[in-house]
Order: sequence, then C-alpha cells, then structure tokens
Amino acid sequence: MAEKIPLNEVLTAIDNKDFNWYAGLTEEKKKEWGSWLFLRYASTGKGKDKDELILNTNEFVNKHYVDIYKHEELIWKLFCLTGTGKKQFHEWIKPPNAKIKKDPITQFVLGLFPDMKGDEIELFQHINGADGIKQMALDLGMSDKEISDIFGKTKKPRKKKK
Repeated sequence: MAEKIPLNEVLTAIDNKDFNWYAGLTEEKKKEWGSWLFLRYASTGKGKDKDELILNTNEFVNKHYVDIYKHEELIWKLFCLTGTGKKQFHEWIKPPNAKIKKDPITQFVLGLFPDMKGDEIELFQHINGADGIKQMALDLGMSDKEISDIFGKTKKPRKKKK
C-alpha cells in the first residue's frame, strides 16, 4: 500500500501555487490523491484572505468539478489558481447532514417539497416554525385528524380576521 500524502504538504503546495507538484508524484502517490478531500480544505482559511480563498475555489475548481474530477492533473492546476502565494491556515468543513429526520412534521414538509435536502428542511422548519407549517396544512384543507396525526394534540392556529 502506498504511503499517504501528508495534508500539510498538499495545502502548502496549493498555497504556494506549485503547479508541478502533482506531476512530480510517483504513480503510487497519485493513486492516493483524492481531490474531493482537498476541495473541502482549500476553500477555507482564516484571516484577511478567507473570502478570496472560497471565491477562487468555487470559481476555479468547484464550478465544473463534476465534469472534470477524473482529470486529476487539471484539477491540481485549478487548485493552484486558488492559492494566494503565501501559507494559509485551512480548516475542515464538515459535509452537510444528508440524513432526514423521521418525525411527522419533517415528513409532512418533505411530502410538500420532495426535492429538499435534510439541512434545507431543518432551515425551512426553523424559519416557519410549527405554527406556520400547521397553518400551511390548514390552508391545504387537511382534516383535523390529519393535522392531529402530524402535529399532535395542539390547538389550531387562529385564522386571521379580515
């Protein structure tokens, strides 16, 4: 099994815009290279250059990543375009939570908006609150029993007087 490529070595090469770093790897090390992992690190930074790092990473690498990810040397050169020319501190960004809760309110929202992802549903619920979502159910003409099954035994929100 090939030796792992040190994270710090890769990030330093990106920061310093070392366009030839990937070409200098052995075939065994090239097999260890995984651009997705470094995409997450390269886009983060602390300090005055943090906005530039994320914008450059999105513009140069992330924008068409799904079309070019198999062209590792091209991806590497695009990574180098994101560098600032000086060493940066890069943090790990946790991937978004893809799990969707199984509670009845979340399932109701998912039924209304089947293309929403887990984090989008959480945000929707946070913004609208249980009362707002319950009002949506009422506006959709759901029966009291259906609403009770979703939201439990709570009072109906009052309809606004005109």
